[in-house]
Amino acid sequence: MIENRTRTATAPKKHLFTNILYCEECQKGMWFKANQKGYRCGGNIRHGDTFCLNKVAVREKELMHVIMEDLKALFNSLKEETFLNSLLNKLNVKKRNILKELEKVQSEIEKLRNKKLEYVDLYTENIISKEDLVEYRELTDNKIKDLQIKKAELNEKLQECDNEDFAINIGKKLKDVLNLKELTPHVLHSLVEKVTCKNDGTVHIQYSFVNPLQDT
Repeated sequence: MIENRTRTATAPKKHLFTNILYCEECQKGMWFKANQKGYRCGGNIRHGDTFCLNKVAVREKELMHVIMEDLKALFNSLKEETFLNSLLNKLNVKKRNILKELEKVQSEIEKLRNKKLEYVDLYTENIISKEDLVEYRELTDNKIKDLQIKKAELNEKLQECDNEDFAINIGKKLKDVLNLKELTPHVLHSLVEKVTCKNDGTVHIQYSFVNPLQDT
């Protein structure tokens, strides 16, 4: 009887978009629901409407189709020789915009660092208390940390733009992808960084490369 009642525990199955698809409203991962053949916001399922109102179901097949169509469109454009000049122009525009954003972020970091020095002056002049000084500096440090993360992300994008073989490498990778009949986990994780879904069903796909077809 004991043997008959003993069941072998199996690990929960990971689906294609696990750790890739997130709710854009609460930033929680979306869970696969077999009865809906798609994904629902984990925050809403676990904590209810008071935590997140996103109840939209994202169908796995539909999301796979959207991504494959995106990649096909990009690959077909990269095949056209006349498109390469346009591609390079768009990449140059992206690069200039990234450099502007980097300059803006660096300027904000410098302003916050100067602000920290101002807090010290206010403390020494007895305008603010020591507790206020510690609190202000901690808040400022957190803001600087967030900006430094953003700066690192922008530098990564800039490095991709600087890659002279960008179009060729992406073209080769996409060619291999389009030879497949469906989107595999390996391909998905190599080309897609993150997918988010809003409560109106709008899906945003963040690719792991600078997509020259997207507007800056």
